[in-house]
Amino acid sequence: MEPLITRRAWLEIDLDRMAQNLAEVRRRLSPGCKVCGVVKADGYGQGAVMMAKRLAREGVDFFAVATLLEGKELRDARITGEILVLSYTDPSLTSELLACDLIQSVSSPEYAAALDEAARAAGGRLKAHIKLDTGMTRTGFDCGTPEELDRVAVACRLPGLKITGTFSHFSSSDDGSEGADEYCLRQLERFTAALDGLASRKISTGIRHICNSGGIQKYPQAHFDMVRCGAILSGYPTACHVGAWPDIRPITSLKTTVTCLREIEPGTCVSYSRTFRAPKRMRVAVLPIGYADGYPRALSSKGRVILHGRWAGQIGRVCMDQMMVDVTGIPDVRLGDTAVILGGDGALFQNADEVAAQAGSCMHELLSRLGPRLQRLYFEGGALVKVL
Repeated sequence: MEPLITRRAWLEIDLDRMAQNLAEVRRRLSPGCKVCGVVKADGYGQGAVMMAKRLAREGVDFFAVATLLEGKELRDARITGEILVLSYTDPSLTSELLACDLIQSVSSPEYAAALDEAARAAGGRLKAHIKLDTGMTRTGFDCGTPEELDRVAVACRLPGLKITGTFSHFSSSDDGSEGADEYCLRQLERFTAALDGLASRKISTGIRHICNSGGIQKYPQAHFDMVRCGAILSGYPTACHVGAWPDIRPITSLKTTVTCLREIEPGTCVSYSRTFRAPKRMRVAVLPIGYADGYPRALSSKGRVILHGRWAGQIGRVCMDQMMVDVTGIPDVRLGDTAVILGGDGALFQNADEVAAQAGSCMHELLSRLGPRLQRLYFEGGALVKVL
């Protein structure tokens, strides 16, 4: 049966472009440095399974997710590489981690002890990566003193855990503010010192990794054994104040359809709460996409779309399922025409960085909140290969 394509609002995801982004990253890595494909939050809203399958075909054999269920989804899709769960899993579910052959990040002595006990009770040995807090102040073992490193070493020697890696996370690698670089470099110093301290305690640190997308660009000396690629695979090299990587390009377009056209008189109010009043006679197009689909309500009367290669400004409040745009200056707009929210049409283009900035957010939030009502259309070799 042919897939039903509704043409309400949809994403077009170019998996070939993702593979090209991956190749650009690899070209800049030291020989032997692995790539971890970060596909948490459903692949930043773009489809974790389809992304992971293509990455696996490109030779990526290590993935990162946020939760146990995200890891299980990849296993159910027959992804066979290593899968690291970055966030908390309740120790009572350790048997599920073992059954799915997942790697759990471990971030404190207490959590390590609980996982160790649960793994031994389940008759297994849980693969784990030790998370070190070098300055993010979120999760991770404190590691700045000999006493703190002793506690890390104790966790690494627990019989129910098999430590296969050690990692940390830059807090400001995509930040261009004053002092951001210095802060990240201090994090790198702390991480390196902690690795040396663990080695002196006869602890095998396994795969060492600290670089996210911004770190990959900014700090080649920090690539270690593996780098974690998330935003950069989606086409968003997020580091500030580094030379452009022009061959890294967005893989996803967001599009919708004109479903209604209105001619309105001066003074006519548009959408909820009468926040927009027409200053002149206008032509208004209705688009069937709203904040329930992940288009930010914060873009009310701020956002814009591309129609027939021209900008059309969004007017009035963004609704749950619809929004309105001003097409007064685009006389050839017709019902059924395609409006581009992310991507390009003619000479115009806008990406998730730009749209998110208008909403006071970031591309990570914008993409990851694109809702399940949006159909995902996947392309390879210029052909549609999958509709979800």
